[in-house]
Amino acid sequence: MIRNIFYILFTIFFTTVFSGCGDKFNNDKPWVVIDHEQDEDENGNTSVSLEILEKEMLGSAKLIINYNQHAYQYQRANSIDNYAGYWTVSENGFIYGGPLPTLYTFPNPYLGGPFSIGAKLYPTIYNAYFHGEELGVPEWKAVAQIMYAYSAHEAVDFYGAMPYDDFRAKKEDPPINYQGCEEVYYKIFEELTEAVNILKEAKPTAADFMRIEGEFGGLSRGRWQNWVKFANSIKLRMAMNMVKINPADAQKYAEEAVNDDIGVLNYQDQDIAHDVLNDWAGRRHPLYDISTGWNDLRAGASIIDLLKHFKSPLLGKWFTKNSYAIFDKEGNPTGVEAFDDYYGIRAGVRMIDKSNESQGYGMYSVFSSENATFPRGLLKVTEVLFIQSEGALRGWNMGGTAKSFYEDGVRKVLEENGIVGSYADYISQVECPVIDHVDPFEPINNMQGRVKIGVQWNEQDDNEVKLEKIISQKYIANFPMSAEAWTTFRRTGYPRLYPVQINNWTGVDTELQLRRIPFIENDANIVDFERSLYVALGGDNHVSRRVWWDVATESKDGNGQVVPNNF
Repeated sequence: MIRNIFYILFTIFFTTVFSGCGDKFNNDKPWVVIDHEQDEDENGNTSVSLEILEKEMLGSAKLIINYNQHAYQYQRANSIDNYAGYWTVSENGFIYGGPLPTLYTFPNPYLGGPFSIGAKLYPTIYNAYFHGEELGVPEWKAVAQIMYAYSAHEAVDFYGAMPYDDFRAKKEDPPINYQGCEEVYYKIFEELTEAVNILKEAKPTAADFMRIEGEFGGLSRGRWQNWVKFANSIKLRMAMNMVKINPADAQKYAEEAVNDDIGVLNYQDQDIAHDVLNDWAGRRHPLYDISTGWNDLRAGASIIDLLKHFKSPLLGKWFTKNSYAIFDKEGNPTGVEAFDDYYGIRAGVRMIDKSNESQGYGMYSVFSSENATFPRGLLKVTEVLFIQSEGALRGWNMGGTAKSFYEDGVRKVLEENGIVGSYADYISQVECPVIDHVDPFEPINNMQGRVKIGVQWNEQDDNEVKLEKIISQKYIANFPMSAEAWTTFRRTGYPRLYPVQINNWTGVDTELQLRRIPFIENDANIVDFERSLYVALGGDNHVSRRVWWDVATESKDGNGQVVPNNF
């Protein structure tokens, strides 16, 4: 047996070694490469067996988003979760990682995190993709295609380009060829269509799925139709992402996904998520440990104040109130006593060296203990409902009206959090109070509230107001799935997130915020970057360079604030 080491991501992304805070390194470090197994015959030729293929795939779905605490902190919590406004890093230094004085510090050692997840996932699905059909299990090729589609579309949404063909083929040696977002998107659409057709023909049983998902059912829950709905829902998500750059194809792919005979996730379905109690043996959601145990994160001001604005019962369901009395940075009392209110941190504020529960930002809101086992999601039913609402608003055939999907999305998130009785009062709010951001610890971060819409659907509103309502409720419902929240914010300008307080990133418009994550350039990759990455990006590697689907249609008002224009 020979082992081919998949190490592309290691050489491209890491200029510093990282692990999260809290416990010391374990055996699940995100940067550790995985061996890819093949059999070697007596003539030195290599092949793969069905046994090896299925052994590699077992557990691979857990690597699409790695919910191990250390991996998650590197891949999401110190970047995307902050850019989306859901969380804010509450300290500037980490026991095992480099400094992060503010979110807008460049370079910093966490920029490669969201792109590093494939280092473990891709080798586990390589044989399924390239040998599944010849081994008589084309259905496993289809599953591999869907996993890769999810991982790849997020990566290219974050960075604007990626080595799509090379990563999938486990190419190990330079030159590495980067492909732009548009090319990657259309390749993924083809892959998802093929995967759906394969699964419809193969119809693998629950017993079949146990061989690659384990005894608890995995993402399929024993039904091949769930993988089809996953694929179609990814296609719907991507279609909406490209609505500004190519509205005709966006509508075509969205309608194709929704009107497929299996279709997308619907109200009665469960989220595409890992079973917490079975698949993960009751382990806590990493955000709970990172925020409450390690004190590395606190709730973002944008999500806290948005929930306050809408008087959402989810505020107390998801977050804690301040755990101690709050003193300002000079140590003076602020009048805020323990358990007074819910406090979030505005993104990009100046951090203290190390937070704990009783100093600095340590008192601010964290994940409530009730949500320690919050679902480890990949794609939520509520997201699909709100995408269909936006599609219907745009005149697409989504199988319902913008109003019906919008109200279903609002109802669904309350239902799945056990607070259905609040729906009637919540949805009937015509006007909601403007909530200003207040930072007792450092009042220089205070800011006037920006969200002024209500909740109740009004057919007399113009489309821009309707869209702001859809996206604002989608943003809440999709918590804490930050990747799509950040993508949707960049695409639409909604919800109205607070800009960062301190911007150390040259050339970045603080109001427009980061448009993409840059690749870290070094001696190991600069030749490939000059040869193909800059071409794929359509220019330089700066964070203000927009991703292909991110069309600049917004304007600025007299105060310099962004005025979205999505129609």
